[in-house]
Amino acid sequence: MHYVKSPEILREVAENLEKAAEKLEKVKVLDEKKKEKLIKLLKDASRNFMELSANVEVDNVEMAEFLRKRSVEIKNNCSDRDIERIGEKEFTNKIERMNLYSRTAFYDFQRSMLLKLKRFYRAFIFGMALYFVLAGLSTRPELAITALILAIPTILAMLSLQRRGYTGLMLAYAVAPIPIIQSAMLIRLFYSVVTNPEAIRKAAEALGKSEGFVVAYSYAVIVLSFVDFLLLSYGLYGLAKHRDAFL
Repeated sequence: MHYVKSPEILREVAENLEKAAEKLEKVKVLDEKKKEKLIKLLKDASRNFMELSANVEVDNVEMAEFLRKRSVEIKNNCSDRDIERIGEKEFTNKIERMNLYSRTAFYDFQRSMLLKLKRFYRAFIFGMALYFVLAGLSTRPELAITALILAIPTILAMLSLQRRGYTGLMLAYAVAPIPIIQSAMLIRLFYSVVTNPEAIRKAAEALGKSEGFVVAYSYAVIVLSFVDFLLLSYGLYGLAKHRDAFL
């Protein structure tokens, strides 16, 4: 029977951070406001790790040991002399980073959380892929130009998101709104065509196709645009909801 080590190590991490908060209360080199903020961050992190220790689904011992090492380092540095030695800014960064780890760790030790994140990640990928298809299907050249401009940041966003990089999240926030808006524009544009017999006739003449083809093509673009709008909206919402997963 495999012995699961991570819960025990994570409990130790939580205890180390709780002790660090207690030690920090006696520190004199930090002003009270700053000290209160850091103590709160440590206690929040301690609670997060204690909660996680009771709900481990993946025995990620390597990550747990990394967190233990960091928690011991913080605990040992919670004295006036050590804070002065490493510098207040560096000391603050270590605690802020540990608080961030306490939230991202749920995605390292709970498979269910990671699966939820991947669902939103896939929605974003499929939505962006569909957007590029729609840019090719659209009769408006400015959409194709916009798609070309967004191609590289989209690829970078996908690669970074896969590694749970915070840069990827920021790039996703930057690139997704434009396709969402343009999907809504395409729905309105092609709906105005299918509901106007004169527009259908003119489009058929311009394309050298039958009116039936124009109607079918327009409805296809409308449906795909609607799906794209939903995928990207859902994906962006989910990535924002699970922003704690990214470092």
